[in-house]
Amino acid sequence: MEIKEGDRGTDPLFRRLSLTAVVSIFTLVVVGGIVRVTESGLGCPDWPLCHGRVVPSADVHTIIEYSHRVLASIVGVLLLVLTVLAWRRYRNRIWIVVGSTVSLGLVIIQGVLGGVTVLTELHGDVVTAHLLLAEVVLFTTVLVFLAAWRGLRFSHRHLGVLPPLTVITVVGVLILILTGSYTTTSGASGACYEWPLCQGQIFMLDRLPAIHMIHRYIALLVGPLVFLTAMMVWMKRDFIPNAGRIGVAAAVVFLTQVFVGAIAVWWALPEEVRVLHLALATLLWIVVVVLALSPYLSLERGLQGMDFCTETESS
Repeated sequence: MEIKEGDRGTDPLFRRLSLTAVVSIFTLVVVGGIVRVTESGLGCPDWPLCHGRVVPSADVHTIIEYSHRVLASIVGVLLLVLTVLAWRRYRNRIWIVVGSTVSLGLVIIQGVLGGVTVLTELHGDVVTAHLLLAEVVLFTTVLVFLAAWRGLRFSHRHLGVLPPLTVITVVGVLILILTGSYTTTSGASGACYEWPLCQGQIFMLDRLPAIHMIHRYIALLVGPLVFLTAMMVWMKRDFIPNAGRIGVAAAVVFLTQVFVGAIAVWWALPEEVRVLHLALATLLWIVVVVLALSPYLSLERGLQGMDFCTETESS
């Protein structure tokens, strides 16, 4: 039975699948970060095969890069199934259908761009574009999950300046992530071995230190936006479900991200801390997307009702 836009939600299978897709894409982005940090991007120097084979040798860098490709294939299958189910069961739910279809289309482009990344021997601009697409796919898949779980009503009534503020915050966090990626791919991560200053200076004109410090200054600008957006959402808590929890999560993840970034510099960039820093960046992206979309969530269902095992009757 197709569920109309005003009904309570989608079936538990679709909600589980959309949540699995979000978690899988998050994992894919984190593994992509591991590929960059460990410099394993050319662990498979060809594409779509790896060293001319379907199953490559057991070299460490090859395994890391090949794991990223396998996970990307799994994500592609998940999004294909999600899109087929969306068109078959919920074709009158615009955000579910459009979101899942766009996610599938983008992940296909993402796969091709991944091949271009390898064939161009990891050109920094291509690697950053690869990450950009991954974050956009994550955005659209989170939108599908929220639409499936609660339903979305895009109305600006009673929201005041919140809609443009959330857009600016989302864009700011995306720019922060992309500049962080470029800091890594350009070799600027170790250009500043102090924090918050860089070699005792507020800013340096040399190329690599400048790239590094631009990333820090963008974080300095984005932080207040995240906190302001969280506060504004909390002020609308009477008709935004779980506004307090989402706002606190955004603030905590951002502060943790900054702290881990400082530790990475202080400890001379250990791989584990850099991977954690990248993972937190993507987690921040997810939380900020949820924060931005939270004013439009349907009030018919609350977070307390998010029980994927027992909600069959409500579907």
